[in-house]
Amino acid sequence: MKYNPEITKARYDEYGDKEWDRLEKDRLGDLLYHVHLDILKRYISSSDHVIELGAGAGRFTKDIANISKSLVTSDLSPVQIEINKRKMEELGLADKVQDFKVLDITNLEGIADTTYDVAVCIGGPINYLFDKEENAINEMLRVLKPQGRLILGSMSLVGALMYYLDGVLYEKGKFGIDATEWLFTTGMQDEEHYPVENKHYVHMMTSKELDALFQGKPVKILEKSSAGLFMHSQEETLSKAKQDNEFWELLIRKELQFTKLPGTLDCGMNIIYVIEKL
Repeated sequence: MKYNPEITKARYDEYGDKEWDRLEKDRLGDLLYHVHLDILKRYISSSDHVIELGAGAGRFTKDIANISKSLVTSDLSPVQIEINKRKMEELGLADKVQDFKVLDITNLEGIADTTYDVAVCIGGPINYLFDKEENAINEMLRVLKPQGRLILGSMSLVGALMYYLDGVLYEKGKFGIDATEWLFTTGMQDEEHYPVENKHYVHMMTSKELDALFQGKPVKILEKSSAGLFMHSQEETLSKAKQDNEFWELLIRKELQFTKLPGTLDCGMNIIYVIEKL
């Protein structure tokens, strides 16, 4: 499937304010938020000029604005950027965001080479790009200064298959075993092989595929992490866990620790890479 920005843009235009609530509506969202925030805090400093790509409604924009020197935030969806701007105004953070832009990460035309210290692209914008994935990586690296850092997040194929296996089984009944095997093999929920009604066409990735995107490029991988590892305990159990403050604090600490183990890299809902441009 070829990248079609109009499909993705329309999806997130329609998604609206629900994107802001996404990381608060359940305990899986809590887990994802804590792991991503931990990485942002460790790799962004108060002297860094940052560009945020695929920022959505701004759930992480508010955090990046508080820990960086300057921030430009962007998204493919004009609706999401307007929500982002409104949320930052409500939080009193609008003056900490240098600009709110509508940008397509496959072509960052208008942004000069070596402009930023850090590029943040988390939550999975890379998963919507199909044949343009490498274009996006090249563009994000292009706008980084030497020794600049790219914080990149991807939806995890293995983690998603484990978590949503009941739904995958249901869709096997609709699309057949060949389509299901295609999904397991390629991670692609695409228009041709896996025509889901909501048109959520994505390429969920493995760490091996992420490694391949950076193969041969002048970069150094500083960190690899999963996120949402304890999601497999399911929402009911996690909700009970959060009612016990001591236990929940321990669980978050261990989520941060265990997501760094090589054996868990593909097992969460997301995979996060931190890349240094050489």
